[in-house]
Amino acid sequence: MSRSLAVAVAGAGSCFSSLVQFAAMARQQPAQLAGVMHERIGGYALSDLKFVAAFDVDREKVGLDLSKSILQSHVAAVAHVAVEPMDVAVEPGPLLDGLDGPLGQVITAHPDSTDMDPDVIRRRLVETGAEVLICLLPTGSTEGVQTYARAAALAGVAFVNATPEPVAHDADLVALFESRGVPLLGDDLRSHLGATALHTALLDLLHSRGLQVVNTYQLNVGGNTDFLNLADPVRSASKQRSKRRALSAAGIDARTVAAGPNGFVPHLGDTKVGFLRIEANSVLGSPLSLEIRMEVEDSPNAAGVLANAVRVAATARTAAVAGIVDDVCAFLFKSPRRPATEAVGLRDFQDYVKFVA
Repeated sequence: MSRSLAVAVAGAGSCFSSLVQFAAMARQQPAQLAGVMHERIGGYALSDLKFVAAFDVDREKVGLDLSKSILQSHVAAVAHVAVEPMDVAVEPGPLLDGLDGPLGQVITAHPDSTDMDPDVIRRRLVETGAEVLICLLPTGSTEGVQTYARAAALAGVAFVNATPEPVAHDADLVALFESRGVPLLGDDLRSHLGATALHTALLDLLHSRGLQVVNTYQLNVGGNTDFLNLADPVRSASKQRSKRRALSAAGIDARTVAAGPNGFVPHLGDTKVGFLRIEANSVLGSPLSLEIRMEVEDSPNAAGVLANAVRVAATARTAAVAGIVDDVCAFLFKSPRRPATEAVGLRDFQDYVKFVA
């Protein structure tokens, strides 16, 4: 029997907007749910998600009901579904390094976010009864991401690190989650079917036929605030590393591979355009090359994976799993602690879902 799954979020932006809409569609229009891999994971349906807390530093979001905040001007996600009032207001979170770089030029921090005591987050997670905290802070917000991770561990709340900032790759934080008996998923959420998923699947295919990959690249452009933030090389450094880790897991030397993001194009809004090229040697040294242009709506692509990750995190918390849930992370994240090929990652994820069914 289903029961509600209490979810909190740090960073109530475009990806969160799409997740809220996805859960609303599951309740309102279940027959139209394309992209749901599993109707239930550990007994949880997507419609069971209940959003109990949201933290942000944007002055224009703080204080708004979640149903209104996801339509705020800095949220690029398209409104596909009408979301009813949720009686949950966005709360100020600690500013820390969240608006360093280009974001600080377009977003004004709420005054309560400055010099805020991070322990407020821990207390609010406990008070709201949150079971899972999703971290959707901007790339480059290392201090902010790790602050929310510590708050979740201390509050006994499962943590999903959708950012490329190190949590599953930080030994001290992993040890904290293990010592507190709290599950952790991360790092750097994959898209449901995005450039990295397609790229690694193609590399798997070529390797399965014995072809030798010679050169490859993955270039991505978009127009939402994520791409604005990533236009700063300092802020995007962790994302570049994460994408290279994902390609390395697919069996190539990706240390010098160009792998997006590569540009902010404002008029694209929440549309992401990816360009892939792979060059390889086949039978008798004959050359093979392929090029793909992929266009997707960026935020729903994240929501599809979050729909899986949140429910996995909840089942792990119920089972008192301590630390990283390695069996699912290679499929759900670009930079897991234990990388795997696309095929192996999918197999392990599906096995986990069957185990908790």
